[in-house]
Formats: sequence, C-alpha cells, structure tokens
Amino acid sequence: MNDKLKYIVTSIFLSSLFAVLYTGCKQDSIEINALPFQENEGDNWGLISTSGKIEIPSGSFTRQPSAVVNGMFSLPDEKGFYQLYELKHPTHPTSARRFAQVGHFFEDVTLAQEFPDSPILVIDRKGQSINNIGISLHYDIILAHNFAEGRALFCTRKGKYGYMDTQGNILIPPIYDQAYDFHEGLALTGNTNDKGETSYQLIDLSGNVRIQIQDTPALLDSQPACGLIKYNNCQSGQCCYLSTTGKEGLFLPDSIREAFRFRHNAAIIHTDHGAGLIDREGKLLIAPTYEEGFIVGNDRVCLRTGNEWQLADFEGNSLGEAKKSYERISTFYPSGLAIVRSGTQCRWMNRQGKPADNRTYHCIAEDPSALQLVPQVFVRKNTKTENEENNSANRPEKKGTVSASSSITASASSSTMASSSEKSSPGNDPSAGKPHTTCIISSDEWKNIGKQNPFYAEARKILSGKLAETDAENRQVILNYVEHLRTSYTTKDIDFLTQLFSEEALIIVGKVIRSTPRTDGKYLPQHQVEYNIKSKRTYLERLKVLFKQNKEINLLFSDFKIMRHPTQEGLYGVTLRQKYSSDLYSDDGYLFLLWDFRDEATPLIHVRTWQPRMLDDRTPLPEDEIFNIRNFNLQ
Repeated sequence: MNDKLKYIVTSIFLSSLFAVLYTGCKQDSIEINALPFQENEGDNWGLISTSGKIEIPSGSFTRQPSAVVNGMFSLPDEKGFYQLYELKHPTHPTSARRFAQVGHFFEDVTLAQEFPDSPILVIDRKGQSINNIGISLHYDIILAHNFAEGRALFCTRKGKYGYMDTQGNILIPPIYDQAYDFHEGLALTGNTNDKGETSYQLIDLSGNVRIQIQDTPALLDSQPACGLIKYNNCQSGQCCYLSTTGKEGLFLPDSIREAFRFRHNAAIIHTDHGAGLIDREGKLLIAPTYEEGFIVGNDRVCLRTGNEWQLADFEGNSLGEAKKSYERISTFYPSGLAIVRSGTQCRWMNRQGKPADNRTYHCIAEDPSALQLVPQVFVRKNTKTENEENNSANRPEKKGTVSASSSITASASSSTMASSSEKSSPGNDPSAGKPHTTCIISSDEWKNIGKQNPFYAEARKILSGKLAETDAENRQVILNYVEHLRTSYTTKDIDFLTQLFSEEALIIVGKVIRSTPRTDGKYLPQHQVEYNIKSKRTYLERLKVLFKQNKEINLLFSDFKIMRHPTQEGLYGVTLRQKYSSDLYSDDGYLFLLWDFRDEATPLIHVRTWQPRMLDDRTPLPEDEIFNIRNFNLQ
C-alpha cells in the first residue's frame, strides 16, 4: 500500500499516554458563554448565553460586543478602541486601558495591541501587560496568533516561525519556514532546503518531533484531528490520512474525490454522486447522495439538498419536524443547542432538531475565531533592526514608510489550513537595476490594444494626455510590470520574479484549499483561505518546486484599476481580478499591489495581498471589502 501511494512516512511512536489522549477527538475546553444578539431589526446589541438565556438585554450596547469566552468579552468605544469586560460585571470595564485589537481569553491571558501595528502584548484579565513580545533581544517579532493549547505561534521579520508560552517566553525558537497552530497536542511545521524541497514534521508542545514526514508531492492539512492528519497525493489524486500515533493510516478508494478533516470520529467525503459520511475506518455511514454536508456535533451532521439544510444523525436519519429545513445551521455548543436561521429570523434548536423555546431573534452573531475555527492574528509594524539601519545608511533617503494596516490582519484571519499552491506579495529589488528597463510594451503598442484587454481602460487613460507626465510614466511602468508578472508564471521566469521582490518586503502568502466545512452554517467547499508571512528566499524556493510540479500555469487578469494616493505623491494602489490555474490547483480572487515611486530610480512594490472572489458557494466578496490603497497606513 505504501508503494501504491509513493508516500514515505517515518514515524516515531508516541508514549502510551499520548496515544490514549489523542487517538480520538479531543474535546474543546474553551467555554463560549454568550454571543452578541439583536432581538429585532435595528436594535442595539445585547448578549445571549449559548443555553438561550438573555444575559444582557437587546439594546444595551450601541456597538457590537465580542463573543464571551471564559467569562470575558470586549466592547468597542466610539473611536473603535476596545475595553475588557467580565460577563458578571458587564457595565464596568476591568480597567480604563483601551486597545486597537484584543484577543479572546482562551487562557488566563491573551494578546493585544494598543494601536494598529504597535508591539504585541500579552495581557491579563485586568488589561495589565505581562510581556511585550514585540520587543526582544533576539528576535524581531512582527506577527503572532492568539493562544491555542497554551502556545502562541509567532513569526519574525525574517519569515521564521516559533512558539511562545502564556507568559510571552520563547518556548520553541523560530526555526521553521512554515508552522501552524497546535491542536490535539501537535503542530505541523516545515522547513525548506536550498533546493526548494519542504519537509514537514509534527511537533509536540515542547518542540519535540513526533512524526517526521518526508518531502513529497502531496497537499497536507495543517491540523491533526481525531488522531489523523489528512493529505491528498498529488500524483495519484488519492485522499489519505496519516495516523499521529505511528499506526497505519487510512487510505480511501479512488471513488472518493475529496475528503475533509475528521470531527467526532467522522468525516465528510465527496464522490461523483454527492456528499456522504465515513467513520475512522473508512466505512460509509451515510451514502453520498447529498449536495453538501458538514459535521455540527457528536453524532450530528447537516446535509444539504438544494438550498436547504437538514439535521441528521450519523446514520442519516432526519431529525426534527418533518420536512423542516433551514438556510443555516450552526455547530452545537456544549449546552446542547445550535442556532438555526429561516428567512429573517433565527432561534435555538436542540439536538433532536426541535426549537429550544418559542423565542426568535433578528440576529445571533457567531464568531469563528471564538470557536478557534480561524486564528486571531496580530501584526506589528515591520521595523528594521539597528544593524540593518546601519547597513542601509547609504541608500537613498525615503520620504516615508509604508506598512500593512490592521485591515490586513482582519482579512488574514478568515480561515485556516495548510496545503496547496502558494502566491505571495512582491517587491521590486533595487539592486536589480532600473525597473523601467522591463517596459516591454511601447506606447504605440498600448494604443492598439482592444477593448477586451484587461488593461484597456487604464491604457486609454494614460494615452489621453490628461495626466501629468510623471503620473503617466508611472502608470505605464505599472502596466508593463503587471503584464510581465502574468507571463512570468506561464513561462516560469523565476529570474524576473526574483528581481521583483525586495529583500525587505513583507510577503503575505495566501492559499485557497478545499477544507473542512465551517461550522457556522456556511459551507465553504472551495474558498477556505490561509494567510502566512514568508521570507523572500522561502517563497521563491517553494515557487521553483511548484514550477517543476506543474507543466502548465496560466493567469487571466480582469477588472484592472490603478489608484493614485490622494495626498501622498508617488504612491499607487493596483487592484485586479486574477484567475489562476495549474495542473494541481486553481483559484479566483483579487490582487492588490502597493507601488512606491518616490525613489524614481527604483520603484518598489511593498505589499501584495490576495482575497478570494467568493466568500462561500453563493456569496461574492462585497466590493467595499476588496483591498485598495485606503486599507494601508501610509506614514
């Protein structure tokens, strides 16, 4: 069977205690006490417990509070800064201190930032600082995730990942090129060698390697669940699971086209005939005759036919009122209740599929980050170390700096998983010579492009004669670079991509994967996204591997727009829609490039972001949520 899969796994057997703890699905110890709600449309906010009891009446808060996790919640003031509250004292904050961003209290402490891009803090329930992790004698930490199982993932400016404990102490040093949050006592980490080959391993809470996974063409899930970690073999297309206890894994038949992460010892699978459910041995529990499905609790699954969802048990028996279906069904909370929505109203439902009471509400706001379905991400300003400032003393002086704002953080938190093709944020390398030398399309050629060309509108604007000469030149440089960027993937021009990235660029990598359905009632079959920060070297080496693995890579651009900053001369934002396809992977989303022409000799691309076009299978990304130049703090 190993020969058939061509997947070589060297396992280190865990202790018997570890096997007992993690063979099954570990239950969450985090308690979500209450959620924000509105009783009627247009009401102010209140808090309702996950058992259906109204803790704070609707209309009490003019702004939406956070979910209440382990007795704590946060509430924004009129300026958008947050204060901490306890559910038992909801009218008085625990301190006068305010934060631009503050995490849920999964532990007795959490992460916070006083201002956008400011150093990341570890704070207690009173809002007092325990540690400032943005200031370190050894590492320049620019990104961190909120705690998961007592460990916070962090990233240095060099793109290396490590973990800290709840006191902010570095417990596992930043030695990984890729790393993900802990789950069931394990975290997936990876390192890339000089050939661009990435080897993965599962580490325990102390950083010890438990399972070593040799580099192979496979798409690997970022999170172990129920003692298994899922992967897709890129060569055969087969869906498989590795055992985290060193035992034999699970290999699914070729008829199963896709399989998802286990939950409550069951997993959703897809065949050519539809969606179904399997157990840990791969035995079919529910025949694949439904359009979609996701697991919402122990022995409970939601199944979709048409546009409506029904609750069922793991044998496929429908629960609740006969022929009753819903537009949305949430996960079941520890209280034994889930939230269901029909039309404009929602209510609480019990495990038998019946209403918990007679009350309905306009809105009960769930929070995927409170359920730890997505990480809470904190980003600080990408400052230079003292040595690097000295080394760059002879470079041309810039009039200002550009840094990613907290709006990127919010988008980067939208989902979590770790396996697929990668795309990153580019920056132009000053040492590569003047970028104007790559203007491969002349003004005369731009005059002849057709209306179907994605650059038509912007090219006509440049040639209209209504723009200032410098502005027109800058825009033509952008057009040519973006066209060369597109063809560089098709021709696998790694040299051009190498010169496009500055050594100091903040590289934000976005990945679209087929992931486990979300448990907030919205099934996301193709548009789960994970964002990460990588170094230039790590990204380019990985890109070399992807070029080798794919015979064909194609990019299609549309909806191309250039926006000049209204007050800061020389800064431009570029937004476009990109359809990416290769032998192994495809996606559809929006790119944003932040250009800086303030040094005329060496224009720079500071940031590249990516967002999926669809939030789920029915909801396009709202136009006002597509990144533009206003989403960045420009100083």
